[in-house]
Amino acid sequence: MVTKRMTTIYVDQPNTELKVQSRQLQVFQQERFCFAVPLNRVSQMVILGQHPWFRRAINLALSLHIPVVYFDPNGNCIEYLNPAELESPKYLKVQMARSRDDQFVRNTAESLVRARLHNSRVLLCQLSDATRHARVDQVLNILQRLQDDLPMAPSLADLQNYAETAASFYHAALSRLLPDAFRIQNLGINPIGRLTNLGTALLSQRIQITLQSVGLDLDMGNLHLDATTRPSLVCDFLSEFGVQIVDTLVMNLLTTRLIHPDDFIWFDQGIFLQPTALELFIQHWDETLSTKVQHLYVGEASYQQCLEIQAQEYIACLLDEQNFYRPMLLKE
Repeated sequence: MVTKRMTTIYVDQPNTELKVQSRQLQVFQQERFCFAVPLNRVSQMVILGQHPWFRRAINLALSLHIPVVYFDPNGNCIEYLNPAELESPKYLKVQMARSRDDQFVRNTAESLVRARLHNSRVLLCQLSDATRHARVDQVLNILQRLQDDLPMAPSLADLQNYAETAASFYHAALSRLLPDAFRIQNLGINPIGRLTNLGTALLSQRIQITLQSVGLDLDMGNLHLDATTRPSLVCDFLSEFGVQIVDTLVMNLLTTRLIHPDDFIWFDQGIFLQPTALELFIQHWDETLSTKVQHLYVGEASYQQCLEIQAQEYIACLLDEQNFYRPMLLKE
C-alpha cells in the first residue's frame, strides 16, 4: 500500500517507484501510476524498507530536500534530516542575539522543563485514575517537588539534571501502568522505550519541518545546548510535546492492547516490532497529529496546528512581544 496523508507520503510496499515530472512527485506501483503530489506540498516521507530499491527512494527524497524517516528491514528507525537551506533562516540574527541574553535563555529553558514536568504529572494522573498505584503516587509527589524547586536550580546544567531525574521516575511509573501481559511475558522487552523511539523520530521530523517553515534556525536552542543526535531547538520542542503526543499515543496503544507482547520480536541487534504492528503505529501516529485538543491559549486545534502555534509563540518571545515563552500544557 502507498498512501498520501496530509503532507506526508508513506511508502511500505515493494516494487514502488518515485518519479519527478512537471514539479510533481509521481508514485508508481508495479509500473502502474498511483498518484501525484505537487513537490511544494510534500513535507515528509516515511519509508518502510524491505528491498534495495528503497535506497533509491531515500536518495530521491533527499535530493528534493524532503526529510525522510526510514524503517529498515529489522525495524530500526533512521532519520534523514532536511539538508540545510541555502539562505540563512529569517530569525537567525535575532536568535543569535537572544542566545547572548542569559536571562532569556534561563527563562525559556526553565519554562520547557516546567512544561515537561507538568505534562508528565498530568499524563500519569490520567492513566492511573482508575487504579491508583502507591508507587505512582510517590512519583507524582516527586515530580511536583522537582517542579516547585525549578527556580532554585542555579544553572542550565542543573535544570537538565532536574529534567533527567524526573524522566527516570516518570518512565518507571509508566512501566507500572502497563497491562500484566507485558510483565508476565517479560523477556527483556521494553515496549515503552521501543515505541517512544519511533514516535520521537516521527515527531522530531515534524517539529523540524514546522520550525524551518517559519524561519527559525534549528541549532539555536536554549535548554539542549549540547544536543548531538538532533538539532538543539528541535530537542527543546520535543521536551514540550513529547509527553502529550508521543507518550500519550504509546500508552494508549499498549494499555488498550492494540499492540501486545507478541508484536515484539527478537533479532541479534535487539527487539523490534512486527511489520503489521509498525504499520498500525504509523496509522495511529498520523491520526494523532490530526486529533483536536484544547490549547490553553487559542482553544481547539489539532496537534499539528499546536506545533505551528507554539513556533509563533516562540517567535513572539524572541521579538520581545511577550515577556516569557508560554509552552503548551496538558489540561489538568
